[in-house]
Amino acid sequence: MTATVSNDSFFCALYKGQAAIVRYYGYLGLMVGAAALAFLGQGGYNEESYFSRLFAASGALWLGAGLIAGLVVGAILGRRSPRSKVAGMLVGWFDGALLMLILTALFALLEPAASAVAYDKQDGFVSARLVMAMNVLLLFSAICYLVVLFAPESFIGRMGSFAAWLSIYAGGVALLLRWYESYLISPEVGHAPVSNLYEVFILLFCITVAIYLSFERRYGARALGAFVMGLVSAGVFFEIWLDSQGMGDIKPLVPALQSYWMKIHVPLNFIGYGAFAVACAAGMAFLLRQRLESKGSSKLLAVFPTLDQLDQLAYKSVAIGFPAFTLATILGAAWAAEAWGGYWSWDPKETWALIVWLVYGAWLHARISHGWSGRSLAWWSVIAFLVTLFCFVGVNLYLSGLHSYGRLA
Repeated sequence: MTATVSNDSFFCALYKGQAAIVRYYGYLGLMVGAAALAFLGQGGYNEESYFSRLFAASGALWLGAGLIAGLVVGAILGRRSPRSKVAGMLVGWFDGALLMLILTALFALLEPAASAVAYDKQDGFVSARLVMAMNVLLLFSAICYLVVLFAPESFIGRMGSFAAWLSIYAGGVALLLRWYESYLISPEVGHAPVSNLYEVFILLFCITVAIYLSFERRYGARALGAFVMGLVSAGVFFEIWLDSQGMGDIKPLVPALQSYWMKIHVPLNFIGYGAFAVACAAGMAFLLRQRLESKGSSKLLAVFPTLDQLDQLAYKSVAIGFPAFTLATILGAAWAAEAWGGYWSWDPKETWALIVWLVYGAWLHARISHGWSGRSLAWWSVIAFLVTLFCFVGVNLYLSGLHSYGRLA
């Protein structure tokens, strides 16, 4: 009992007390310093020169100044109010991001020398092996969560959660390494790893699993993992097929994608997609539990979250995804104006993005303004995600337009 109390106290001090506030503002200071280096440093923002400056003396100066300023602000605010809900909620994610960067730096030491790398010789990259590990971990996690439905008290559930966490790190480090590897091939090829379906599927897996695991940790909804990881597993097989079609290779950016907007617009889009996937999983779990209840007693009922909990989880997921998707759509319009001279052109991708936005906007309107809940919104969550999938994948497969660079070759 003493050890448990001690561990709880240590956790509270690390993630809910003054230490969390100081670290939180320290991370914010680092980000402000990195942004200041990009836009106020000598030469302005240029991705290729930015990374070289980031690890040079000028980068250390800007990052150090931002870190010190952040720590000072955090210390002052932490003394005034030793508790901060926002800091406690976000500092853990910042710690995880820092660990991911450290792992990326370590794995980068295993990369082949630049002289041994060429555009048509990408076999030795470490990122490919990490993506394979991510796929195995995701499939293993999905199996574990499925077993949990029938053996909820076993350690299999913890194994599933652990494998899911590892898959996020494997996928995130793989994406960061692909960024580094693109510069190993050639500075002209170098770009952020969110430029094709293969790369954004990895990003989607990481975001979807991260959103689900945050719900699992906060609400104990482990049975929902069978549905979330089931959807992710289907995506894994599609991502493996993409790799078999040559989509896994690092390729130069088309002119329309050569913009800083890509690094903002695409991740925000996939926060929306990932949250909508979790809402779909909650909707499917809701419908299954309701059917089991109508048939009488079932062992599965003791494992599932209640109908009200599943309804709330679907709502929280859409409430996360809709603002992110809205902001991504607005920024996409700004990017389109810069790249093509107009904010909106009724391109198929733009049109279907608008349809997705309207579908989920109506979902929230029905929920908040008209008090809808339960079975109707559960079906709506499932159907809405099918619409989202067509926007994400179907348009790339079947339609063309200004976004035709995203089509499968």
